[in-house]
Amino acid sequence: MKQLVVLLFFGNVSLFFGQIRVASHPLELKKSKDYHQIICASDRKNDNVFVFATDKEKTTILKYNPFLFFKDSMTVPRPDLGYKSMVGYSFETDENPTVYWADPSYKKIVALHYDFASKKIITSFLSVALLRETVLYTFNENNSFYLLTKKNTENALGLYVFKAGIKTQYLLDFSSFEFVNTKKEAVNLSMILAFLPLEKIETRTYNPLFKATSKSKFYVRENDILFTFDHNWFETQLVQLDFKTLQLKEQIFTQFPLKRGNGHANSYYHENKIYQLAANNEELHFGIKDFETNEFIKEFHVAKNDSITFKNSPLTIQIANQRPKAIKNTAKFLNQLSTTDLGVSVYKTPENLFLTIGGSQEVERYSSRFLPDEEQFFSNSYSVSWNVYFESLLDKRGNPMASKPAPLAVDFLQRFSYEHPEFVLQNTLRHKNYYLHTYYDSKLKQFVVLKFYDGF
Repeated sequence: MKQLVVLLFFGNVSLFFGQIRVASHPLELKKSKDYHQIICASDRKNDNVFVFATDKEKTTILKYNPFLFFKDSMTVPRPDLGYKSMVGYSFETDENPTVYWADPSYKKIVALHYDFASKKIITSFLSVALLRETVLYTFNENNSFYLLTKKNTENALGLYVFKAGIKTQYLLDFSSFEFVNTKKEAVNLSMILAFLPLEKIETRTYNPLFKATSKSKFYVRENDILFTFDHNWFETQLVQLDFKTLQLKEQIFTQFPLKRGNGHANSYYHENKIYQLAANNEELHFGIKDFETNEFIKEFHVAKNDSITFKNSPLTIQIANQRPKAIKNTAKFLNQLSTTDLGVSVYKTPENLFLTIGGSQEVERYSSRFLPDEEQFFSNSYSVSWNVYFESLLDKRGNPMASKPAPLAVDFLQRFSYEHPEFVLQNTLRHKNYYLHTYYDSKLKQFVVLKFYDGF
């Protein structure tokens, strides 16, 4: 991503690093800080925005209309301290929210439905057995709260869906699908996830390269969940869970071949297209396929002596938070890329598709220092991130575009968070075609909402 800075002034509204301050509200969170928590949420059906803020004693709920004008609020006692955290929310047909609180094990959950008209709370106590299963993810999509687990003794996942204070449980059995490794030896889901943990890919926001390099991903859409597995380099194996039929369906997307035969490969789903990438130190093969038909849409092949015609940025290497450095040519780039976990991330901007193509890895480093009092050296190890990448702009048909990448909202957001560590409980939410970033100002005792856009 380009780290570009823009400073503009327009009327009495300041736009600094892409931000616009759109709302603030008096809010005092009492001690102790261990119980402070703020969640910002959007009702995807009605576009109302809600804020749930809690301390050790009370919970404050703020309601804003779709244009971020304040509408209403409630302040109520928080649940028993055994339910330490707000873990999710859902929105019901009455446009009121339900917030789910859980104990640290997620075995006990209480659902609190906040009715703004009557100022009353409807409480539902729920239990999740979690017998021989491990919680992988909790997330909110489609105005519901989800709990995804891995069955420890089965090749299956558990899916718990919470809506209107009611829990619905599903077993996702993968045992009927054939999984093989790169040597074409039989493996199972448990073996894959033990080495390649699932990564949730957000469908509406930018996903950084380190998330895209995961070889086990899942994507939550309106009517289904897509699980993709790139545990071998010759195919992408996709399993689709249909919410209506609750059936699992498999699709295989053959990877692009490499002339030398072996290498690294990965994929990325975005808006009914599968983006596939395969590479070694001799060549890179990248292309786009239609999700429904598996037909080619666009294909690019680059050898080590070629220039990459579809890149819109320098070939870049970045170690940790150091300044990015340019890589001189394709051959050197492929050599660096071959030592990383390969991936491609796709993000839709107002003008085009913004792609980050490259690899990411964690490199272990060592440091030592002499302790005079003990007359010995003390050593420790730590890991740093290592990213090799370039950026590409494509139109909706997959054709390269010649323009320079514009700054993204996430660039401005990262800059803001880095420069303002004094603002705590920071949250980011995609709302309509922009991002809302919220924080708590403990000195002024107020909750603040900022708006960030992609571009200038």
